[in-house]
Amino acid sequence: MSLVHAAVTAVTAAERRKLPVPAEVYEASAVRGAVFQTVQQPDPERPALPETAAAVEEAIREHALALQTLDVTRRAAGAFQDEADARFVEAVKAAVPDWIGGLQKEFGTLVGVVQKAGAKLPEAADQIDPARLDWNNPTYTTAYTKAEGAVVQLEQLLSDRADIVRVAGGDGGKDNALFAVAALPEPTTERVLADDWRNLHPVISQWRDLRQKPVARWVYLTRQQELTLSLATPGEVRRRSVQAQRWREAGLHRRSGLTPGGGEAMVRQYLAETA
Repeated sequence: MSLVHAAVTAVTAAERRKLPVPAEVYEASAVRGAVFQTVQQPDPERPALPETAAAVEEAIREHALALQTLDVTRRAAGAFQDEADARFVEAVKAAVPDWIGGLQKEFGTLVGVVQKAGAKLPEAADQIDPARLDWNNPTYTTAYTKAEGAVVQLEQLLSDRADIVRVAGGDGGKDNALFAVAALPEPTTERVLADDWRNLHPVISQWRDLRQKPVARWVYLTRQQELTLSLATPGEVRRRSVQAQRWREAGLHRRSGLTPGGGEAMVRQYLAETA
């Protein structure tokens, strides 16, 4: 996908979510559109063949002049095309952080609905499944229906978020679907030495395992206490992914120390170097 296409997609997603689109974006789009339309302007229609030779010569000269003028105009417009495209893309990129911020409230509201409904569903995540749920239990039925409705809206919101951030380079990174909505705590020497990664990595593993069960996945995510739920801005998904790697690598450094004191020193140095 070209950056211009990604920018158009981002604006469409922002409008779909009823997020305010800056005037600069619309103006840059209009400028780009004007340049594009001029570049793509078709040749003028050939005039009808006159009845006399003298009139034919005049018609040919006029048509030739029109063709020449249009050709020069199109070439001139083409000289502005890259700059117009870049201006539009940059204007959209500048709007992306505010658009993501504008999605946070709705994201938080929907997460709250899932959390509230999840409190009335079975404790085991593998039981939060339409094929295994006790549909004769009205508490489960009502809760699952509410959670499912909120999850559908969450998935659409995240799809629109992905459309918006693509113009800024997308997300990338390992487990980007998780880190687009959740962040690990900062690794500290104390927490690494306490082997707190034992409590963190199961959350990531369970998220992966539940990828075919979106309702159970989101209920689980709202129940866990280790990761903080919030929408990531452009580039933040990669930083969150790096944070997971720092936890893993810091644990390896801890175990590489020949003594407890040596392990602590290695962890402290590694975290300082990667901060």
